[in-house]
Parts: sequence; structure tokens; C-alpha cells
Amino acid sequence: MQDKFSDFIKDLADLLSEDLYVDKNQACVIVYDDVIQVQLELDQLSQNLIVFSSVCTVPPGKFRENVLLDALKENDKFPCVATLSFFEPDSSLALHNFFDFLSLDANILVSYLSTFVDLCFLYRQAINSGQTSPIIRK
Repeated sequence: MQDKFSDFIKDLADLLSEDLYVDKNQACVIVYDDVIQVQLELDQLSQNLIVFSSVCTVPPGKFRENVLLDALKENDKFPCVATLSFFEPDSSLALHNFFDFLSLDANILVSYLSTFVDLCFLYRQAINSGQTSPIIRK
């Protein structure tokens, strides 16, 4: 299945006009504007593609609590672009999603990544300016 993943990443690289590759950890990282890193990898069963980004560090304290509370509220809305979570290794707000790898097309992922990355930048900007979330919808 890793060969299919490598082929998929090559197709994605062509569509994005980027130099992408599968690293030694069997993952691929796409960097946007030297700020947002999106990691792509297969789950343990190689059935799902995981799209993940650590958006920005959230300092401990009441502000973090409020950020995570707003993230939980956003996760309860439909439709959703990605699931918001806390990534403990770097104390950051993270976004992630899963796609059925066997039925995924690189063109669809390119379109999705555009929206996913825009959401990452919105959250990053909001948190870095002291807001607990961007105003997306009510």
C-alpha cells in the first residue's frame, strides 16, 4: 500500500507544483507560506489518509481553556471541514481529518487542502491576536 501512497503523493506534487515526497516515517509534509505544515499519512491499516496540522501553540491557563471550549463547540457544528483538537506534544491547537484512501482522488484532496489550510490560517491569526476562535459562523 505504501507504493500506492507514494504514487498518490507524486500525483499531488504535480497538481500542487511542489516537490513532495514520502519521508522515512511514511508521511508527507506540505508547508504553506513557511508557517502552516500539513502532514499526510496513512493510518495503521492503510485504509485512511490522515490530514493533520498543528496550527499554533496555545499557552496554558484560562485562555487555553477558552480556546479548547470554543473548539469543542465548533466540532459539534455541521458541516465541518476538520476536527479541532489539542496536540499535547507541542501544546497546540490542531486540525485533522480522515479520508478513505482507496477512493480518494488527488484532485479532490487539492481542493480540500485549500479549504483546510485557509481554516488553519484563520485559527492561527485569531489565536495569535488573542481571540479564542475566528468568527466563522453562528
